Amino acid sequence: MDRRRIERAVPVVVVGESLNSLGVVRGLAVAGLTVHVVATTRWCPAATSRFANLVRLPSLEGATLVDGLVALGQRLGGRPVLMLGGDREVDTVNSHRDRLAPLFRFDMPPANVVRELANKAAFQQFAERHGLPVPRGVVVSGEHELHLLAELDLPLVIKPADKLQVLSGKVERAVRVDTVEQARALVTGMMRAAGSVIAQEWIPGDDSDIYFSLFVCDRHSRAIAMFCGRKLICSPPEVGSTEVCCAAGEASEELVRLSERFIAHSGYRGIGGVEFKRDRRDGRFVIVEPTVGRTDWQAEIATLCGVNLPLHAYFNDLDLPSPEAPQVALARNAWSSSLFHQRRGGLASDIRVRDGYLRLNDPLPGLHHYLVDELARRAARRIGRLFRAS
Repeated sequence: MDRRRIERAVPVVVVGESLNSLGVVRGLAVAGLTVHVVATTRWCPAATSRFANLVRLPSLEGATLVDGLVALGQRLGGRPVLMLGGDREVDTVNSHRDRLAPLFRFDMPPANVVRELANKAAFQQFAERHGLPVPRGVVVSGEHELHLLAELDLPLVIKPADKLQVLSGKVERAVRVDTVEQARALVTGMMRAAGSVIAQEWIPGDDSDIYFSLFVCDRHSRAIAMFCGRKLICSPPEVGSTEVCCAAGEASEELVRLSERFIAHSGYRGIGGVEFKRDRRDGRFVIVEPTVGRTDWQAEIATLCGVNLPLHAYFNDLDLPSPEAPQVALARNAWSSSLFHQRRGGLASDIRVRDGYLRLNDPLPGLHHYLVDELARRAARRIGRLFRAS
């Protein structure tokens, strides 16, 4: 079967509801691919796209997701390409490869590697073992190890080892502390809620010192496509999700080098990414964390700048050569997660900021987000303030 016939014949199943899954849908749509979005509701960014065919399931994790994907794979036939948008989905698919691999095409690192890279404590130990640059840190798994916190220089950032605990709302994603007493109290509480905790020395810098690489690797752990970007605004500042980002510019060469070291040591396969922070003291990049088995929140910036990672991943899963990337002239684009937060963030005046939700050729995700979700959230906050004031 030639490439054009494969493009028409093999659909894509995107599992996920958030903004990065919407970017995947739009990235695949430019090639005319049939895209099915698995979500729990019609009213999520990915499912409201005019390019998506909705498949509703009660849950996107565990047996419910596996059984739903099995039924979908049997109905569609031909082993569709499977792409994932969230950590829960990755954890579920990684744990049930034997049932899903006969029905879908997807490429991920080996199951044990996915688990190691996805766990912040295990990744810290992996990085140290292979000489990858990471902040100095310690893993605390019980109160008998709280003394390890004193070995680090303040301030610290505290994170749960298992990021799924963050998604379940049990603990915060990352918290900065300025004293050992604060660290001990926070780690103790976080361990009770979520198990092991990683404490790292804080790397001086602001939002614009956070960088990332996004890539697709083939089965031989070779990066067949890579894009390097820079965050400009995060929410909450320094530890939160991306609000505005752009291409990394002159820092790309160093980020590519460090990313390729990570890829080589991990034997990485499929779609993924690495987040970095540049130390204001010496300009050195350190690895904050990898994104494993899925697209990143701000991954559409790569497509906007000419590197269509979902399309590269699609051809990789079909074991076909990737399409040629356009010229990098498109790097004059930036990406924002909200119209309300498109502050310039030091961007040059000729850089165009593209909203993640609202597009003229695909308007419903943006219209629903801003006219329904955002207005409802703002109204709820205002009502809450009125009740607190009374």
